[in-house]
Amino acid sequence: MPLLHKIFENNYEHANHLSLLNIKIKLQQREQNINYNYLVKNKLAFVLKAQSMNLYNNKSGRILNDYISNKFISRNFWIEFINQYWQETIFISPSNTSLEYYINQLKNNGLLVYKGNHYKNFLINFSKDLMNGKIEVLLNENIINKKQNLNFSFDSKNQKIYIKYIWRKGFNWYINHIFSKYLLNNNAEHEKTFRLNLKNILSNSLPIFTITNQYDQLIMAESTDQIFLKKDFFQLLDYWCNIFLLKNSSLKKVYTGLLFINPEDALEYKNYIIYKYKKFNKTSHLKCFIATANLYSKLFYSSINNKEFRLIPDLKEVGDLIYKYQYQSNITFHKDQKYGKNYFQGQPIYIIKPILVKNINTNRKEHVEYLYKIQKKSELISYKAVFLNYKTVLIAWQKFKNDYPHYKLPKKPCLCVSNIENFLKVYSADSNSHDFIFIPSSKTYMFIKEYKHVNQYHHLQNSLINTSLYFKSFFEKILWSLTSRQPIYW
Repeated sequence: MPLLHKIFENNYEHANHLSLLNIKIKLQQREQNINYNYLVKNKLAFVLKAQSMNLYNNKSGRILNDYISNKFISRNFWIEFINQYWQETIFISPSNTSLEYYINQLKNNGLLVYKGNHYKNFLINFSKDLMNGKIEVLLNENIINKKQNLNFSFDSKNQKIYIKYIWRKGFNWYINHIFSKYLLNNNAEHEKTFRLNLKNILSNSLPIFTITNQYDQLIMAESTDQIFLKKDFFQLLDYWCNIFLLKNSSLKKVYTGLLFINPEDALEYKNYIIYKYKKFNKTSHLKCFIATANLYSKLFYSSINNKEFRLIPDLKEVGDLIYKYQYQSNITFHKDQKYGKNYFQGQPIYIIKPILVKNINTNRKEHVEYLYKIQKKSELISYKAVFLNYKTVLIAWQKFKNDYPHYKLPKKPCLCVSNIENFLKVYSADSNSHDFIFIPSSKTYMFIKEYKHVNQYHHLQNSLINTSLYFKSFFEKILWSLTSRQPIYW
């Protein structure tokens, strides 16, 4: 009896197992039928998992070929008109067998958008718009997220990456271009435009060097986009729109002026201009002009449309700071200063920090601050010194030690390193700041001294020559404006 019961129990379990197995098989078959029906119904190019890329390409290619065999659409007259004169959509993607098959099918059916010479003309026009700045490749997250001009897309189903670009033409491009600039002008966060507060800075202590012509006009470098740009009506319209309507300082500038801290760098720039344009006689009248911090303030913080000015630091000093001085124990960097093993932002400045030292006479510790004192009339004014050269700091510190022998001063001063641009911004924002004086290198002082001596000798002669050359240049500009199609920037 127990044996019979055990046989029935085993048969029952086996039957249950077979029934469950049969249910699983039916469910799998049903799922496969659903997937197959879905593929047949939609006929889409799904990505099929395979053991090799060849198998993947073959399967996806068959599905794509089956899908596109009856899906070709020819352009009508209005679509061709829009693509030629208004806008055209271009897709850029990696090459694969499916796309090659699709292009071949278009060729066989005579449906290519550009054929023969039309394709060459397409490339020529595309290159022209690219050179003229109409096709802007902006790898900016805000631009990409807003899907303006350049769209990066990823098809998660087909595992393909492509770039979608809308090539706007004619009036469509200019309308969109001006409107985009208007949006950028309203949405961009601009820094407050202000005039540097230099009332407590001895402005003559910061010499700025630049290159000027015989009329003391700054030499400006023109953008390459403007040099090779054929200025037609629309581009001139865009130019005047930038000046009078947008007034956006973040837009790309047309002209760039260079200001130098080191006179040797300015002279090297002058010699480069003379060598580059030696066939022009006007380059022989170039000279190095010495300005002050007031000029720096006016040029950098005044609203000058389509022009920008850049302060070129003392390149030798920057190199010495990066590879020599920054590793010394007496040097610390300002918290906002950007620097590294092979870079430094801006023109370096050195400020001697106050220290606590022992007074030998009183045997007490006192706070000692380095101050530079200047006699003005009957008053002795103390300035905080801002050094532009590390070796000059060491010379000044040694003199300070000799003047105050009763202090046990260290061999080298404790320095805080920053850059002159950030320093002037912070100084202007602080209304209670101390009086400052800039102290350049000794080579700069010697250059200024020699420069003034030479200029005094040639001043009278140059003034007479410059007057005649001014009128000559004035009439040349008038003649050029009447005979040339290129606009004159006075």
